Amino acid sequence: MKKNYNVEFWNFVCHFGEHKLLDFYSELVHPAFTNGLTRDYGENCWFFHNVELLTCNFDGNELPFVYGRIIKDTVLRRTQYFSEGELKEDEKGIQSSPSSIFILSLIDHRLFFVKEQSDSPTMENFKSTITKFIKDIRTKLIDDEYRAAKEIYDYNGGSNGKLHRTTKKNLGVRFPEPNIEIIAQSSDAGIDEFVRGMKSIDQLQLEVITPNNESDCNGFFEAIRKKDKQVGVKKSTHTYRKKDGVLAHDNISDISKEANKDENVQITLKGKDIHNDKLIGTNDSFKLVKRIDEIEEIPTLFTKSVYESFMELIKDGIIRGPKISDMDKVKEKLSNILKIIR
Repeated sequence: MKKNYNVEFWNFVCHFGEHKLLDFYSELVHPAFTNGLTRDYGENCWFFHNVELLTCNFDGNELPFVYGRIIKDTVLRRTQYFSEGELKEDEKGIQSSPSSIFILSLIDHRLFFVKEQSDSPTMENFKSTITKFIKDIRTKLIDDEYRAAKEIYDYNGGSNGKLHRTTKKNLGVRFPEPNIEIIAQSSDAGIDEFVRGMKSIDQLQLEVITPNNESDCNGFFEAIRKKDKQVGVKKSTHTYRKKDGVLAHDNISDISKEANKDENVQITLKGKDIHNDKLIGTNDSFKLVKRIDEIEEIPTLFTKSVYESFMELIKDGIIRGPKISDMDKVKEKLSNILKIIR
């Protein structure tokens, strides 16, 4: 059995128009995880497996998590092999189904990801899959609501009756499309190390994203989000480019670390390495990982262990951790979700 796995730390940001993840969790998000949907591309197929909504006790509080696996079902093919000093043609295929474990904390939307094999599904695979599934569930929900409303409308006299006719456009407003961003959580040390490896920095780009239920930790990003809200966008991009020289390493490192502490900003660094080759760094380039020896088979125990590791990183000051702005409302929504689903 494989030993030594890496736990990756991410921030799962999901909006439905002006609504947030928990507002449509029961109707759209949970079914996307549990309804047995598949995403196909060629001989590859991605799907979620054994997903459950569970709770773990931390200091007397029952916190809810979504635990499960994303599986990539594929076929590994060969056309030849080398034996007895020569190449031999031999076409064969074998099914392969590598997997990754994901744990989504619903109270703070932190996402923990563990690849179980070298060719396991990536976070990019996870994002594409959950986005497609939520959109599929949304389309089906709108179609079902439309058919039900049409039956009632027709039963009550149709255009000659008194009821207002429901349209799919109206339902599309009622159930907005999902907008999902998944941001790697990084440490100051990881950013410093990457910046030190750059011979020159040509550009720093910050994509400021509206968070789920978190308060801003920096007045600069708070001001940006207020402007974004005024013009009706969920994210905006701000770019710093070199002029008459290069961007200073220390200054760029400081700005990047401030953006990292916000935990809702996508960072992109562009420049050159010591060999003058193009170098691009993102949150994923300096993401924080924690080594674990093994994976606990019982989901609740493994979830509790991973989240305790996350809280230790916050306690040690390695990451800032979430600052929930409306905790009472969040807890109320979570209580309703648990009543509906469990």
